[in-house]
Amino acid sequence: MTTILIVEDDDAIRNNIGRLLRLEGYDIVAAVNGREGLELARELKPDVVITDVSMPEMDGFELLEAIRAERALSATSVMMLTALDDRASMRRGMTSGADDYLAKPFTRVELLEALEGLFKKRTRVEETIQTAVQAREEHLRRAFTASLGGNHVPDKFGLEPPAGAVTDQVINATVLFSDIRNFTSLAEKLNSAEVAELLTYYFERTCEPVLTNGGRHLKFIGDGLMAVFSDTMSGTSPLPAARRAVSAALAMALAAHEFRSWLDKRFAQRGLPPFAIGVGLHAGEVTICRLGTIQNKETTAIGDTVNTAARLEASSKELGWTVVASDAVLRQAGEGVQTGGMTSLDVRGRIGFVDVAEITGLVTNLQDKRHGMATLTERANEIRAAVQVNSEITARAVKGALKSKLSALKEHQFQPGQEPLRLKGYRLTRKIGAGGMTEVYLAVRETDGLPVVLKVLDAAGKGMSEHLSRFIQEYTLLSRIEDPHVIRIYDQGFTDDHAYIAMEYFERGDLRSELNQGMTQPRVLEVMVQVTRALDAIHARGIIHRDLKPENIMLRPDGSVALADFGVAKSMLQPENFALTETRHGDVVGTPYYLSPEQASGQRITPATDLYSLGIMMFEMLTGERPYRAESLDLLLARHLSAPTPQLPDSHAALQPVLELLMAKKPEDRYKSARALLQDLEDRALLRTVAGGKH
Repeated sequence: MTTILIVEDDDAIRNNIGRLLRLEGYDIVAAVNGREGLELARELKPDVVITDVSMPEMDGFELLEAIRAERALSATSVMMLTALDDRASMRRGMTSGADDYLAKPFTRVELLEALEGLFKKRTRVEETIQTAVQAREEHLRRAFTASLGGNHVPDKFGLEPPAGAVTDQVINATVLFSDIRNFTSLAEKLNSAEVAELLTYYFERTCEPVLTNGGRHLKFIGDGLMAVFSDTMSGTSPLPAARRAVSAALAMALAAHEFRSWLDKRFAQRGLPPFAIGVGLHAGEVTICRLGTIQNKETTAIGDTVNTAARLEASSKELGWTVVASDAVLRQAGEGVQTGGMTSLDVRGRIGFVDVAEITGLVTNLQDKRHGMATLTERANEIRAAVQVNSEITARAVKGALKSKLSALKEHQFQPGQEPLRLKGYRLTRKIGAGGMTEVYLAVRETDGLPVVLKVLDAAGKGMSEHLSRFIQEYTLLSRIEDPHVIRIYDQGFTDDHAYIAMEYFERGDLRSELNQGMTQPRVLEVMVQVTRALDAIHARGIIHRDLKPENIMLRPDGSVALADFGVAKSMLQPENFALTETRHGDVVGTPYYLSPEQASGQRITPATDLYSLGIMMFEMLTGERPYRAESLDLLLARHLSAPTPQLPDSHAALQPVLELLMAKKPEDRYKSARALLQDLEDRALLRTVAGGKH
């Protein structure tokens, strides 16, 4: 029900308006003066306030100003009651932000028509706001899609004046632009809620130094922030605008450094790229445009100075600087600005070069300390609300862009002469496989021409969340490992129902083809050593593979091997902030021919589980046959549980003790670790035989 607050000191008028509106079905509350009306407005959040102008304690104008000053009430529709000939009050009311006025005396029809007009106006405003939000999100989505495709990224800020904008003032100011570097790569590895959380936490911390130093007209678009520092704004510090902008930029860099510690702790073991920001500063003439009505006024800065500041921020990554400032900023900022490198940039959209410098520090003086550069802190709640909305929009946009990109892969036709499809710096060349929910593509990394495999999962169906979790887990586990005998994973990204992994490409395929052709004992030992080293590396990171088999041992061109396919691997560490897919006791995970007894019986697994599977592989590599076969899965599992370790042929008898320890039924009877297995092989001088090339 629509609630209307009537604030009128005349009992007859107040009661008459209340009676008329109650008959129309409105919920009515009333106050006899502005002070009481403001208290009721704060408590009830009415849809409309109808207030008289002349009242004791707090008049209608004071009430209107108080309503517009409070964020929770600022959008409330306000109708003012004035005398028929009081044109001055009408003008003052409309200038102060009143939505409409009604001259006394008025009829029932006039009152209802005025209210109907207010509701229509409010609906139009809400629709305009919703349209603007949707347009902003779509603009971001296009920018993120271009970034994911490796194409030119459109300006996320939309630096052209918005349609319907009215020039409010032209000022001399310093403009600050900041952005998170490689934001899409970071956002890909988090879900939508986590992206929003990250941005909210980041902006709350980096906005503080901007506000403290007198930054105004803050604008959030995606992972970027723009602020204007001017000497002409009332209430700002007498310190030069450029100096305050430099101070804010350096404080933002410090806040970002502290934020990095939070990020590493909050998303530990997630394989996030290093966090960094870039800041650009430029000084000159700035046009402030106004959008919307007086009470819902939004301002934005445009002009060459704004564009140049944005371009300087964009150049910060290539320059390797955090804060890039133009010569105009340095001239106006005063003494004590510390600089690093200096160069000239050809800024897109400008004629001629811009001299720039890296800002590394600011030596404060007595005047800096006296004035404290502290203003606009009363806007903290407004900024916090803007940050929250921007964070949610950005999260939807970046994850939506990735989803669209991955969905397009399924429809793409790899035809000669067709423009190649790109994803995050990878150029797709052909589709090389598909199975179930996963499709596999061959791609080329554009920076160096390295062939890679892109594995894409579509888990949009009902009950597919577990598959998506395991797919994400594969990257999460492997991103922490750097070992020559573990598959290299280059990148990963996911949405709520899509994911991809960019990984090493093995032209020679897996070990099965070599095993089928027959392997010599020295070659078997060479593979054993390399796989054992891979197991040592992953076990040291608390990871158990759980599915060791020839199909998961990949061949490189030089004959070395790498352990791959960690889709069912399990972390023993269980990171605090990332719950991996759990397997209940009794569930069988892995390939039956290579299962350990504890896997077959659904018992607790340990690193020794992988050693048992390696023992199975060792027997198969030496003999060309699997140690256990059966007509049914139950019989096969029973043999893993109770059948004796098979005997190797006489030609491999020296390795029987190794096999016995690897395939012991009880985990505690096996090698204590992969490192212990390597030591045993060394003690038997087998490693020296392999290293000496005595094949």
